[in-house]
Amino acid sequence: MQKPGALADTSLPQSHKDEWRDHVLSEIVTFLSENKQQIHARYLEQRQGQLPRDLIEQEGLMDFELAITFLEDKPKGFGLGLGFFKANLIR
Repeated sequence: MQKPGALADTSLPQSHKDEWRDHVLSEIVTFLSENKQQIHARYLEQRQGQLPRDLIEQEGLMDFELAITFLEDKPKGFGLGLGFFKANLIR
């Protein structure tokens, strides 16, 4: 019997994983683009450094690169761990 959360013996083709990764990345980029004002408002509420949004955009601080790595593709013991990642997904 397989343990809950354990990977099945059959693995998905890399093309399926890549398609899913591209979709998730697209969703994240869309979310960030649609929520710039709310993200900056929370920054102003939660941080001491009060950079105005226009300065953030002028300095290119809203332009960044994102990458997604599946936890199963990471070496064991690398990063913050599976539980941390799940906690961030649930929030």
